[in-house]
Amino acid sequence: MRDYGTATESMLASLSGVISRHLVWLQARRRSTGLIEAVGFWNGLDVRQFTIGETARSYQGAGSILGLDPIRGEVGLNVRMHTIRFSGIPAAVVNLVNLYELRGRPVEVHRVFFDPVKAVQVGVPVRVIKGWVEEMPLPRAAVGQSVDVTMTVASAARALTRTLALKKSDSAQRRINAADRGREYAATSGAVPVFWGAGKSQNGTPPPTTTKPATPTADERAGGGGTGNGDNRG
Repeated sequence: MRDYGTATESMLASLSGVISRHLVWLQARRRSTGLIEAVGFWNGLDVRQFTIGETARSYQGAGSILGLDPIRGEVGLNVRMHTIRFSGIPAAVVNLVNLYELRGRPVEVHRVFFDPVKAVQVGVPVRVIKGWVEEMPLPRAAVGQSVDVTMTVASAARALTRTLALKKSDSAQRRINAADRGREYAATSGAVPVFWGAGKSQNGTPPPTTTKPATPTADERAGGGGTGNGDNRG
């Protein structure tokens, strides 16, 4: 069970009712510049700021979000898919699909409550979904009609299904840290012979496996066998 805080839980337990709203926050990549830009929507009125953690975020309303499917929470590593429905009328939604790369971009959904009588916020927003955009196609509407836009969000467990890269280049490492030369020779690794002591790598000339005996001298062939310091007397 999620912890919404004392004030919110007291409101939920009362008989006066409560109003809930959802806040959708995306870190999208603009196609024209490649820069990451944050975009926020909520199913309330007008543009409003909400504090998430210690950061103030601005969310656009006016009917941009039509609703969310019931959010299921479970223990385990299964990748869950969540559906968020947007109205295809607001220009902000149309621009989101046309101007930004969305697939694989991080998404957060928070739930916030309001007092139905005073219309004031109760407690702080609580995160209910964290994941990545699976898809968000823009369907074509018939003439004179509007169409809904559906975003499918994969839960955070999707990160556990990604495999590690088999290779990494020097240029990719330099983009992370320009001074890192750890992969400077990655492209030629294994192609240059490496010498260790008297031997060579398998790419070089292997060391000899047999030893050729030395040619005997004339004295050795005559039977002298060597050089002596004394005279041989009978």
